[in-house]
Amino acid sequence: MKNKLAYTLAILTVLVISGFSMFGVDRIMLRMESQSLQAGKTAVLHADLYYQALDGKLITRMDAPINKVMITNRQGELTIYDPEDQTVYRTRELEYSSENNLIFFFLTGKTQDLGLGDMGFTIDRTEFKDGLLITQWIPPRAHSHVFSHIELVHEDHLPIYAAYYDAAGKMIKRVFYSDFEIYSDVILPLTVTEFNYLPGGDSIVNRVRFSDVRTNRQAVSSWFEFEIPDDARYID
Repeated sequence: MKNKLAYTLAILTVLVISGFSMFGVDRIMLRMESQSLQAGKTAVLHADLYYQALDGKLITRMDAPINKVMITNRQGELTIYDPEDQTVYRTRELEYSSENNLIFFFLTGKTQDLGLGDMGFTIDRTEFKDGLLITQWIPPRAHSHVFSHIELVHEDHLPIYAAYYDAAGKMIKRVFYSDFEIYSDVILPLTVTEFNYLPGGDSIVNRVRFSDVRTNRQAVSSWFEFEIPDDARYID
Protein backbone atom coordinates (compact mmCIF):
# COMPACT_ATOMS: atom_id res chain seq x y z
CA MET A 1 0.00 0.00 0.00
CA LYS A 2 1.07 3.58 -0.63
CA ASN A 3 2.41 5.80 2.16
CA LYS A 4 3.52 2.89 4.32
CA LEU A 5 4.49 5.03 7.33
CA ALA A 6 1.14 6.80 7.36
CA TYR A 7 -0.70 3.50 6.91
CA THR A 8 1.18 1.95 9.85
CA LEU A 9 0.32 5.01 11.91
CA ALA A 10 -3.34 4.52 11.06
CA ILE A 11 -3.28 0.97 12.44
CA LEU A 12 -1.52 2.11 15.63
CA THR A 13 -4.01 4.91 16.04
CA VAL A 14 -6.94 2.49 15.94
CA LEU A 15 -5.36 0.58 18.82
CA VAL A 16 -5.13 3.80 20.81
CA ILE A 17 -8.47 5.46 20.17
CA SER A 18 -11.06 2.92 19.09
CA GLY A 19 -13.68 1.39 21.34
CA PHE A 20 -16.36 3.54 22.91
CA SER A 21 -19.15 2.27 25.17
CA MET A 22 -22.76 2.79 26.16
CA PHE A 23 -21.87 4.50 29.45
CA GLY A 24 -23.23 7.99 28.74
CA VAL A 25 -22.41 7.88 25.02
CA ASP A 26 -24.65 6.11 22.50
CA ARG A 27 -22.80 7.53 19.52
CA ILE A 28 -19.84 9.79 19.06
CA MET A 29 -18.03 11.51 16.22
CA LEU A 30 -14.82 13.47 16.40
CA ARG A 31 -11.89 14.80 14.43
CA MET A 32 -8.45 13.32 15.03
CA GLU A 33 -4.89 14.31 14.25
CA SER A 34 -2.22 11.71 14.95
CA GLN A 35 1.46 12.57 14.66
CA SER A 36 4.22 9.96 14.82
CA LEU A 37 7.96 10.63 15.00
CA GLN A 38 10.66 8.00 14.48
CA ALA A 39 14.30 8.34 13.42
CA GLY A 40 13.78 11.93 12.33
CA LYS A 41 10.79 11.06 10.14
CA THR A 42 7.36 12.43 10.89
CA ALA A 43 4.00 11.10 9.74
CA VAL A 44 0.78 13.00 10.33
CA LEU A 45 -2.62 11.40 9.88
CA HIS A 46 -5.95 13.24 9.77
CA ALA A 47 -9.22 11.37 10.15
CA ASP A 48 -12.83 11.54 11.27
CA LEU A 49 -14.17 8.87 13.60
CA TYR A 50 -17.74 7.61 13.92
CA TYR A 51 -18.83 5.15 16.61
CA GLN A 52 -22.17 3.68 17.67
CA ALA A 53 -22.43 1.71 20.91
CA LEU A 54 -25.37 -0.37 19.68
CA ASP A 55 -23.30 -2.48 17.28
CA GLY A 56 -19.83 -1.57 18.56
CA LYS A 57 -18.68 -0.54 15.08
CA LEU A 58 -16.05 2.16 14.70
CA ILE A 59 -15.59 3.81 11.30
CA THR A 60 -12.41 5.79 10.73
CA ARG A 61 -12.42 7.94 7.58
CA MET A 62 -8.85 8.94 6.79
CA ASP A 63 -8.48 11.86 4.40
CA ALA A 64 -4.81 12.93 4.66
CA PRO A 65 -2.24 11.91 3.62
CA ILE A 66 -4.07 8.71 2.63
CA ASN A 67 -7.67 8.26 1.57
CA LYS A 68 -9.00 5.10 3.19
CA VAL A 69 -11.86 3.91 5.36
CA MET A 70 -11.12 1.61 8.29
CA ILE A 71 -13.85 -0.36 10.09
CA THR A 72 -13.40 -2.30 13.33
CA ASN A 73 -15.85 -4.11 15.63
CA ARG A 74 -16.00 -5.86 19.00
CA GLN A 75 -14.92 -9.19 17.50
CA GLY A 76 -11.59 -7.79 16.29
CA GLU A 77 -12.56 -7.78 12.61
CA LEU A 78 -10.61 -5.11 10.74
CA THR A 79 -11.68 -3.96 7.27
CA ILE A 80 -9.74 -1.38 5.22
CA TYR A 81 -11.43 0.05 2.13
CA ASP A 82 -9.53 2.01 -0.53
CA PRO A 83 -12.06 4.12 -2.47
CA GLU A 84 -9.49 5.05 -5.12
CA ASP A 85 -8.93 1.54 -6.47
CA GLN A 86 -12.09 -0.03 -4.96
CA THR A 87 -10.18 -2.66 -2.98
CA VAL A 88 -10.88 -4.17 0.43
CA TYR A 89 -8.47 -5.82 2.87
CA ARG A 90 -9.75 -7.86 5.81
CA THR A 91 -8.14 -9.47 8.82
CA ARG A 92 -9.13 -10.47 12.33
CA GLU A 93 -7.10 -10.18 15.53
CA LEU A 94 -8.23 -9.67 19.13
CA GLU A 95 -5.98 -6.61 19.42
CA TYR A 96 -8.11 -4.85 16.76
CA SER A 97 -11.29 -5.18 18.82
CA SER A 98 -13.13 -1.91 19.38
CA GLU A 99 -13.15 -2.77 23.09
CA ASN A 100 -9.49 -3.66 23.54
CA ASN A 101 -7.66 -0.40 24.19
CA LEU A 102 -6.95 2.24 26.82
CA ILE A 103 -9.41 4.93 25.78
CA PHE A 104 -12.21 2.36 26.08
CA PHE A 105 -11.60 2.34 29.84
CA PHE A 106 -12.09 6.09 30.10
CA LEU A 107 -15.48 5.73 28.48
CA THR A 108 -16.57 2.80 30.66
CA GLY A 109 -15.57 4.57 33.85
CA LYS A 110 -12.64 2.22 34.52
CA THR A 111 -10.21 5.06 35.10
CA GLN A 112 -8.85 3.70 38.38
CA ASP A 113 -6.98 0.78 36.80
CA LEU A 114 -7.33 1.31 33.00
CA GLY A 115 -8.53 -2.26 32.71
CA LEU A 116 -5.51 -3.84 34.40
CA GLY A 117 -7.72 -5.56 36.95
CA ASP A 118 -9.70 -7.26 34.19
CA MET A 119 -6.41 -8.57 32.79
CA GLY A 120 -5.46 -10.13 36.13
CA PHE A 121 -3.02 -7.46 37.34
CA THR A 122 -2.97 -6.76 41.09
CA ILE A 123 -1.79 -3.75 43.12
CA ASP A 124 1.63 -4.32 44.68
CA ARG A 125 2.32 -0.82 46.04
CA THR A 126 0.40 2.42 46.67
CA GLU A 127 2.00 5.80 47.36
CA PHE A 128 0.75 9.38 47.75
CA LYS A 129 3.21 12.07 46.67
CA ASP A 130 2.64 15.79 45.99
CA GLY A 131 -1.08 15.28 45.53
CA LEU A 132 -0.61 12.34 43.20
CA LEU A 133 -1.74 8.75 43.70
CA ILE A 134 0.92 6.33 42.44
CA THR A 135 0.10 2.63 42.15
CA GLN A 136 2.28 -0.24 40.98
CA TRP A 137 0.60 -3.21 39.35
CA ILE A 138 2.15 -6.64 38.92
CA PRO A 139 1.04 -8.99 36.16
CA PRO A 140 -0.53 -12.45 36.41
CA ARG A 141 1.62 -15.41 35.47
CA ALA A 142 0.33 -15.30 31.89
CA HIS A 143 1.87 -11.85 31.37
CA SER A 144 4.97 -12.14 33.55
CA HIS A 145 7.17 -12.88 30.53
CA VAL A 146 6.12 -9.52 29.04
CA PHE A 147 5.87 -7.16 32.03
CA SER A 148 7.55 -6.95 35.41
CA HIS A 149 5.13 -4.22 36.50
CA ILE A 150 3.05 -1.25 35.32
CA GLU A 151 2.90 2.09 37.12
CA LEU A 152 -0.18 4.33 37.09
CA VAL A 153 -0.33 7.93 38.30
CA HIS A 154 -3.64 9.64 39.12
CA GLU A 155 -4.44 13.26 39.86
CA ASP A 156 -7.91 14.28 41.04
CA HIS A 157 -9.09 10.71 40.37
CA LEU A 158 -8.00 10.86 36.72
CA PRO A 159 -5.12 8.85 35.24
CA ILE A 160 -2.51 11.23 33.84
CA TYR A 161 0.43 8.86 33.32
CA ALA A 162 1.19 5.18 32.77
CA ALA A 163 4.60 3.49 32.54
CA TYR A 164 5.22 -0.06 31.31
CA TYR A 165 8.25 -2.14 32.29
CA ASP A 166 9.39 -5.32 30.55
CA ALA A 167 10.18 -8.61 32.30
CA ALA A 168 13.72 -7.37 33.04
CA GLY A 169 12.42 -4.20 34.70
CA LYS A 170 13.30 -1.84 31.84
CA MET A 171 10.83 0.87 30.88
CA ILE A 172 9.47 0.20 27.39
CA LYS A 173 6.54 2.61 27.15
CA ARG A 174 5.17 5.78 28.71
CA VAL A 175 1.72 7.27 28.08
CA PHE A 176 0.52 10.73 29.12
CA TYR A 177 -3.17 11.74 29.21
CA SER A 178 -4.04 15.44 29.21
CA ASP A 179 -6.56 18.13 28.22
CA PHE A 180 -9.55 16.41 29.82
CA GLU A 181 -13.06 17.49 28.82
CA ILE A 182 -16.54 16.27 29.82
CA TYR A 183 -18.95 15.00 27.14
CA SER A 184 -22.32 13.48 28.12
CA ASP A 185 -21.06 12.65 31.63
CA VAL A 186 -17.94 11.01 30.17
CA ILE A 187 -14.50 12.52 30.71
CA LEU A 188 -12.10 12.19 27.78
CA PRO A 189 -8.46 13.16 27.37
CA LEU A 190 -8.21 15.22 24.19
CA THR A 191 -4.47 14.60 23.98
CA VAL A 192 -2.73 11.22 24.37
CA THR A 193 1.06 11.17 24.04
CA GLU A 194 2.86 7.82 23.88
CA PHE A 195 6.60 7.08 23.97
CA ASN A 196 7.65 3.61 22.83
CA TYR A 197 11.29 2.67 23.51
CA LEU A 198 12.85 0.27 21.02
CA PRO A 199 15.60 -2.29 21.85
CA GLY A 200 18.23 -0.48 19.78
CA GLY A 201 17.87 2.74 21.73
CA ASP A 202 15.55 4.48 19.28
CA SER A 203 12.00 5.44 20.18
CA ILE A 204 8.65 6.11 18.52
CA VAL A 205 6.65 9.09 19.73
CA ASN A 206 2.96 9.17 18.89
CA ARG A 207 0.66 12.05 19.82
CA VAL A 208 -3.09 11.89 19.20
CA ARG A 209 -5.25 15.00 19.45
CA PHE A 210 -9.05 15.04 19.29
CA SER A 211 -11.30 17.96 18.37
CA ASP A 212 -14.87 18.76 17.31
CA VAL A 213 -16.25 16.07 19.61
CA ARG A 214 -19.98 15.47 19.19
CA THR A 215 -22.03 12.94 21.12
CA ASN A 216 -25.51 11.43 20.99
CA ARG A 217 -28.05 13.79 19.31
CA GLN A 218 -25.31 16.18 18.19
CA ALA A 219 -23.49 13.35 16.39
CA VAL A 220 -25.22 13.35 12.99
CA SER A 221 -23.57 12.03 9.83
CA SER A 222 -24.33 9.61 7.00
CA TRP A 223 -20.95 7.98 7.75
CA PHE A 224 -22.51 6.11 10.69
CA GLU A 225 -24.33 3.99 8.09
CA PHE A 226 -21.38 3.52 5.72
CA GLU A 227 -21.15 0.11 4.02
CA ILE A 228 -18.49 -1.32 1.70
CA PRO A 229 -19.72 -1.08 -1.95
CA ASP A 230 -20.87 -4.39 -3.42
CA ASP A 231 -18.52 -4.08 -6.39
CA ALA A 232 -15.37 -3.65 -4.25
CA ARG A 233 -12.55 -6.13 -4.93
CA TYR A 234 -11.14 -8.11 -1.99
CA ILE A 235 -7.36 -8.56 -1.74
CA ASP A 236 -5.02 -10.58 0.48
